[in-house]
Amino acid sequence: MDKHGKLTDILVLDCYREDQKTGLKILQEKELTVWADEQHKEIIKKTHGVTNVYNHTTPCEFDVFLDPRYDREFVKKEIEANILCAG
Repeated sequence: MDKHGKLTDILVLDCYREDQKTGLKILQEKELTVWADEQHKEIIKKTHGVTNVYNHTTPCEFDVFLDPRYDREFVKKEIEANILCAG
């Protein structure tokens, strides 16, 4: 934790939608939510396997869309590594 209370520099989360009929949560295989500082948008966008990045809600919450040809878990780790390496 930093002196302002931030627990981590980056947070990569899976996106789920609720099935209207069953109420079950369904993984959105081509979408992630990434929480990172707003200057990292271009780094996320340049990661192999990422097709597009949007931040509609807040400057640090990114909707990240994935190319289904890439391994989802690998892309998640690459996003995190690219941001951490950029400092």
